[in-house]
Amino acid sequence: MPGDGETSDVVALSAELRAGLDASPGVERLSARVEALRRRISYFMLFRLGLLAIFTLLTSYSTWLVEERTVGPRDWLAWTTLAAGYVLTLVFAWQLRPQREAPRTFERLRALGWAQSTFDVVFALIAVGLTGGVDSGFVFLFLIAVLGAATMGDRRQILTAAAASGLLYVGLSMAQFLDLVPGLAGPGVVAASIPPAKLWLALLRTTSAIGLVAILSGYLNTQLLSSVSQLGSLRTLNENIVRSLSSGLLTVDLDGKVLFANPTAAALLGRSGSLHGLDCEELIPGVRGHLDGSGGVRSRFELSVKRADDNRRVNLGLSCSALLDEGGRFLGHIVNFQDVTELREMERVLRRNERLAALGTLAASVAHEVRNPLAAISGCAELLEADVGEEDQRLIRVIRSESSRLADIVSELLDYTRPRRLERAKIELGRALAELADSFRADPSNADIELVVSVPKEPVPVELDIGQLTQVLWNLVRNGAQAMAGKGRLELELEALDEQVRLHLRDYGTGIEAASLGRIFEPFYSTKTGGTGIGLALVHRIVEEHGGEIRVESTVGEGTQFVIELPRRAPTQA
Repeated sequence: MPGDGETSDVVALSAELRAGLDASPGVERLSARVEALRRRISYFMLFRLGLLAIFTLLTSYSTWLVEERTVGPRDWLAWTTLAAGYVLTLVFAWQLRPQREAPRTFERLRALGWAQSTFDVVFALIAVGLTGGVDSGFVFLFLIAVLGAATMGDRRQILTAAAASGLLYVGLSMAQFLDLVPGLAGPGVVAASIPPAKLWLALLRTTSAIGLVAILSGYLNTQLLSSVSQLGSLRTLNENIVRSLSSGLLTVDLDGKVLFANPTAAALLGRSGSLHGLDCEELIPGVRGHLDGSGGVRSRFELSVKRADDNRRVNLGLSCSALLDEGGRFLGHIVNFQDVTELREMERVLRRNERLAALGTLAASVAHEVRNPLAAISGCAELLEADVGEEDQRLIRVIRSESSRLADIVSELLDYTRPRRLERAKIELGRALAELADSFRADPSNADIELVVSVPKEPVPVELDIGQLTQVLWNLVRNGAQAMAGKGRLELELEALDEQVRLHLRDYGTGIEAASLGRIFEPFYSTKTGGTGIGLALVHRIVEEHGGEIRVESTVGEGTQFVIELPRRAPTQA
C-alpha cells in the first residue's frame, strides 16, 4: 500500500481515472473535445477578466485621481468599453454551461470563440486608440487577441484575428497620420505630427509582431490538434482492443470499486448497464480475498458465481494484477476472467469416458469368463432336475432362475462393452412409438400401468436404428414402471423439430435424489435395490452414438422426466 504522504495523490489519480473511464465509448471522444475546448475558453476568459480589472484601475486613476482632469467623451468611451467587456464576459460565461447534446455544444463553443476573438480585437483597437495610437503602449493587446484566437479556435480563426488586428492598426495609424482622428493624445495635449519614418517603423514593428505571433500560434495550434488527434486515435484503438477482448476485464480501485468494465465482463456476469462504481465483491463473490494489497501478481484461481440475469451458476477462471500509473504508484487492480464452465464440463466428460472405457474392458473380460461356467451350471442343474425329489427340484429351479438372471446381466454387459454397429433405416417414428406402447400394454405385468403416448398428427420420418432405439425406450419405460411400483401413469411424448426430434418420458414415481442425478448414466451405478446399473449406461451410449443428447429432471416424491434429442437424419461424413 502507498505511504500516508502519497495517499491523497493516489486517491486523486484514482478519481481522475474513474472519471476518464466513466463515459460511454461512442460519445467519449466528442465529449472530450467539447470539454477541452470549454476549458481553454474558460482559462482565456479568466485572463481577459484580469485585463479588464487592470484597465478599470487605470481608467479610474486617469479619470478621477489626476488633478485638474476633465471627464470628456474619451473617458465615457473607455468606461462604456469596460462595461461592455464585463457584460459580455457574463454572457460568454453563461454560454459555457454544459448541454446534453455534445455536437450542438461543440458548435456553440466554436461560435463563442469567434465572438470573443472579435471582442478582443475591438477592445485592443479602442484601447490603442484612446492611449495615443502609434505612440500607445498597449499595442501588445493585438498580440493578445491573436493568442486568444489560438487558444479558443483553429488556424482559420488565428489568421482572421491576425489579419483584422493588422488592418485595424494600419488603418488607425494612417488616420492618425492624416489627422482624421483627433484627440488620441488625450485632452489638453496638442497632437504633434507623426514623422513618416516613425509611422513606417511603428507599422513594420507591429504588423511583423502580429504576423510572427500568428505564424507561431498557428503552428502550435496545428501541432496541438495533431497531438490530440493522435491521442484520440490511440485511445480509440485501445477502446476497440478492450471492447473486443473475449475475456472479461475489470479495473478496481483501492476500495474495491469498479473503475471500468468491458462489455464482455458484463455479458459473462449476466449484467446490463454500467458496472462503474459497483463493489467487485458484489459482482464476483470471493474475489476480494484474492486481491493483494501490495499490488503483486497473483496466480490463476477459479470461482463459482451465479449470473445476475438467469441465476445460472458458472465457473470463472480469474487472474489479478496491479493497476499502476506511469510513476509506478499502485492505484488498484486489474481482474481478468473467462467462463470456463464448458471447459470443466468437457474435462468431467473426458474423465468419465476414460473411466467407462476402463470399466468396459474389465466388464468384457469378466463376462467372457463367467459365461461358460454359468452355462455349465445351468446345464447340469437341468440334467439333475429329473432325478431328484420335489424339495431338491425346488432348489434346482432356484439355481436355474438365478443362472438365467446372471446370464441376462452378462448379456447386458456384453451389449454395453461390444456396441453393435448402427443400422439406420427410414422409419415413421410416431408409428414405432405406437407399436412399442401396444407391446408394453400386452404384457400382463403392466396391467396397472397407464402408458399415454402423444405424437404429432403429421408423420415424423427419421433415420434411426429402430432396434437400438426400442432398447432405449424399453429400458426407460421399464424403469419408470418400477419407480411407480407397477402402478401409475407413464407419459411418452414425441415433439418434431426442424432438424431434430425430441422425446419426453415422464413417470410419477419416487423420483431420484439430486446427489444421484449426475451419476445415473454411469455403469454399475443404480438407485434401485438389486439393479445392475447397466441399463441407463447403455441408454446413454446408444443416444450418443446416434449423435443425440439425453437429459434427466427429477423431484423426489413427484417423479422423473427423461428428455432425448435425436437428429432426424444421419450426420454426413466429412
